[in-house]
Amino acid sequence: MLLEPGVLMKSRQCKITIAVIAVTIFIIVAAVVAAVVITVILGNKSADIVLRYYKGSFTITNVNYRASFADSDSADFKALSVQIERLTKATFQSSALKDVYKMSKVVNLGSGTVEPTLVVLFQVPPNEMKNFSSIPIQNIFRKIVNVASRSGLNIDMDSMPLTGGVVMQGVPIDNAGKSIFLFVFIEIPENEGDNFMYGGCGVGGPTASSRIVGGVPASSGSWPWQASMRFNGKHKCGASLISNTWLISAAHCFDLSTDPNKWTVALGSLSIGPGFGLPVKRIIVHEAYTTETRQNDIALLELSDPVNFKQNIRTICLPQASDNFPDGSSCYVTGWGALEYDGSLSPILRQAEVKIINSNVCGSPEMYGSFIKPVMLCAGYLEGKIDACQGDSGGPLVSMKNTDKWFLIGVISFGEECALQYKPGVYSRITFLRSWIKEKTGL
Repeated sequence: MLLEPGVLMKSRQCKITIAVIAVTIFIIVAAVVAAVVITVILGNKSADIVLRYYKGSFTITNVNYRASFADSDSADFKALSVQIERLTKATFQSSALKDVYKMSKVVNLGSGTVEPTLVVLFQVPPNEMKNFSSIPIQNIFRKIVNVASRSGLNIDMDSMPLTGGVVMQGVPIDNAGKSIFLFVFIEIPENEGDNFMYGGCGVGGPTASSRIVGGVPASSGSWPWQASMRFNGKHKCGASLISNTWLISAAHCFDLSTDPNKWTVALGSLSIGPGFGLPVKRIIVHEAYTTETRQNDIALLELSDPVNFKQNIRTICLPQASDNFPDGSSCYVTGWGALEYDGSLSPILRQAEVKIINSNVCGSPEMYGSFIKPVMLCAGYLEGKIDACQGDSGGPLVSMKNTDKWFLIGVISFGEECALQYKPGVYSRITFLRSWIKEKTGL
């Protein structure tokens, strides 16, 4: 059936099947210094662990600062930070601390001078935490100096005052008469550490075993920006986390009510069991949205309080208005929608791989005709079978860019029933709406 403007489409509300040597020297020293404040733990193991984050800052004086170091997405930043992270991992995994080291992340490379900040996460058995304040730091550090000296580092012990078991401070290390590093390692709160570790956008995606064409259950943490919008405690629509306070959903999800007191947001869970989530401060529906044409089917939600990022709660990257995601590109759609038209919701989050369909093809008489507008994006398959469905509305359509980050390219909007031949899913195109998002959120 040819659907023209003015004919209300079936929404997907309530649609898924859904400077190398210097860096190397720093790693040797910084890794062991961080280890000192944690304690050498190899003894009793427990099923429970305590997370301990340490933030280390240091100065590299024999590496010239580049303006590109200020951009965490630049090739220069990635090259240096990835090297630091890999060397840190290799250092700890070959040390006595291999059982308690979890991960590390470079969060910045300084400004004006090369002053990287590195966050290191350890998982410590709780019965070892008492040792933290009683470790003879100075004696252990002397052993570290001996190890470092075998790698060609000459460290002046008198120039490195140590204070307590929580804060580790140092003055410049001398290597063959040249000052190379100034470093500080300090324990930071768990929430702050989570935000450092997991604050980067677009990190996630399907596991290798899940990269198949078709809807399959998602694994924990694979789509950490996915949110469940609850109306009076029950799942109504999907949404995508774009910052610690803002989410994107579909405007038609709020046809019944834009009262933020009736809505809550659930994050970080694969399940949509009933229950209330995070309170919503305000809801912004696009001013030019119309139910008849589904144009500008987008809404923004601001949370009452910022969320703390974790491995299963992270943001999706937003593309620029000029970014291009070519026809035929592979992308993923996720949600808790029905597995068939008019069916019941999926109890767990599901994912499906779909392909971007040319807008002229999608707007042909055999498909949606003139209903398709530039603000819309079609994704799926001409033969149908794989699609979003009722209950997925407002959820994300994401695509990977430059093989390392996922970007939000669409918001699930509507379709004729679900997974019909020549009736793919239709999404609100984020690149077309990018300036509106920035105007409302500043992002």
